[in-house]
Amino acid sequence: MPHLDEGTCGWVVGLCEAGLSICAISQKLNVATTTIHDTIEKYKEQRTFKTLPIPGRPQKLNDQDKRQLLRVVNQHPCEKLANIKEIITAEVSIGMVCKAIHELGKRSCIAVKKPYLTENHMARRL
Repeated sequence: MPHLDEGTCGWVVGLCEAGLSICAISQKLNVATTTIHDTIEKYKEQRTFKTLPIPGRPQKLNDQDKRQLLRVVNQHPCEKLANIKEIITAEVSIGMVCKAIHELGKRSCIAVKKPYLTENHMARRL
């Protein structure tokens, strides 16, 4: 079922209670009949137009924790996950830290090894 905004859901239920058929409401609002039917049934069951929260276990990291994690990763890009886990305030596992970093768009990359400057190189630079 496509999500309709609360105003459209109000129109659908109002027109239904006014006596219009589902097909007539569908043609009037240019919305699929199944969407109209589902919206009316949902309103009859829940008595609200808002989408209720999905049941299940809440997330371990909230938005504030994820922002803190992103700041820590940006400040310490070469830090190990175990150390990052100790820095942040949330009690999470290393796997959860890794998963959250990937969800934030950060990927692990191996740094390119750069040769040290020799005495000759330093002398040539001057």
